[in-house]
Amino acid sequence: MSLHRLRISQPRILLHHQFCKFQRHPFILPITTFRTPASSSKLLSTTTMSSQKIAIRTDKAPPPFPVYNQAILHDKTVYVSGQLGMDPETKQMLEGPIAVRAEQALKNLGAVLEAAGSNMNQVLKVVVFLVDMKDFQEVNSVYEKFFGDVKPARSCIAVHQLPLGTDVEIECIAHVTKPIITDRIGSPKL
Repeated sequence: MSLHRLRISQPRILLHHQFCKFQRHPFILPITTFRTPASSSKLLSTTTMSSQKIAIRTDKAPPPFPVYNQAILHDKTVYVSGQLGMDPETKQMLEGPIAVRAEQALKNLGAVLEAAGSNMNQVLKVVVFLVDMKDFQEVNSVYEKFFGDVKPARSCIAVHQLPLGTDVEIECIAHVTKPIITDRIGSPKL
């Protein structure tokens, strides 16, 4: 039985394709945009009859380049863009061994997940990009501290280069545990 959301201002309704009837449904809310309370950036979303795509942005993680978003929320899944070992306040890459940047990248990942209504325990898949596979064990020593007993699926890929000359980048896909509810102009309701 396939259920699809319709974006209709009032009343909130659910289209049930099997019977082609409109029914009131208290859990289907219009979601247009989302931003964290501290963020002043405008976010965009795309709504179709069968899906919603919501851009996520938080000031607790480094800003993304103009060609992508920190994350995209779709249904109950959040797709987080690759995070670097950059301090979100100074916008500078951290110095020192790769473990320092890997830890910061994971903290940034956690901040974006939190902004999307998820957390590190809900991560399903992680991809780690390394410039040198010799750093594999050092990154793993930091990585294992961030996930619970049930570790997510993971790939580790060696690449020629990473943005801004860094040596590690980490991205993930996670389940969203608490829904993001926005008002008609996109401000979150808490």
